[in-house]
Amino acid sequence: MKLLELGSLASEPHMEHDLASRVGDIFERCPALQGFSIQDASGLPKHLQAAALEGLVVTDIGIYPELEPALTERVYDEIAVGLLDFICSRPDARAVLTGRTFVRHLH
Repeated sequence: MKLLELGSLASEPHMEHDLASRVGDIFERCPALQGFSIQDASGLPKHLQAAALEGLVVTDIGIYPELEPALTERVYDEIAVGLLDFICSRPDARAVLTGRTFVRHLH
């Protein structure tokens, strides 16, 4: 992570807590979801850029056990809606999300 990005996180101390809470809610609603990544859409092939949320793309979605296609699509929708809500509520959220991977915590 670049120093500039770290500075933006420090300016909004509750942003990481809010993001962790929202991602935790996504994992709670989707028990089969094991993890996912967020990438900047500009570095991806054109066919993946079409699915961008505010210039970001959800990638590397890990689901176990495997679900039927309709349920897999629902998991993607849960991720997309949760993150889009986060992006809309915080103007600098895009910088915090880009390049991040989120995984389920096992206790």
